[in-house]
Amino acid sequence: MDLLKKLLLAVSVTVAMSAMAPVATAAGKIENATAEEVSQAIEDAIRLSEEALTAVQNGTDEDTVLGLLKSTKQASKRIESNIVDRLRSKANSRISKARSAIRKGDNAKAESYLIEAVSIFKEVQSKYKAF
Repeated sequence: MDLLKKLLLAVSVTVAMSAMAPVATAAGKIENATAEEVSQAIEDAIRLSEEALTAVQNGTDEDTVLGLLKSTKQASKRIESNIVDRLRSKANSRISKARSAIRKGDNAKAESYLIEAVSIFKEVQSKYKAF
């Protein structure tokens, strides 16, 4: 009788877990981005990073620059391509370092990081178009 209870418990746990697995995995993204959406995301990232660079060079207030950097990072997250993923991560790293430099008040360092980020995003665009 004790063995039957253990077996029944094991079966019921297995059934319950297998019923919940599809529900847990369904919460993710439904479909991948198209080539046009990826191209647009790359162009947005370039445009926003250039705007952030111009803002830093013009001495715009910190909140505005931080907002532009956040928008740039959000735009780069929409770049869904394995071909350029390493470069995108590298550009995002430069954006993060620029945000950190802005928070510390080091605009010259932030400007150098943003120049690198813009060039990396342009490299992402050329590599993506070449593919």
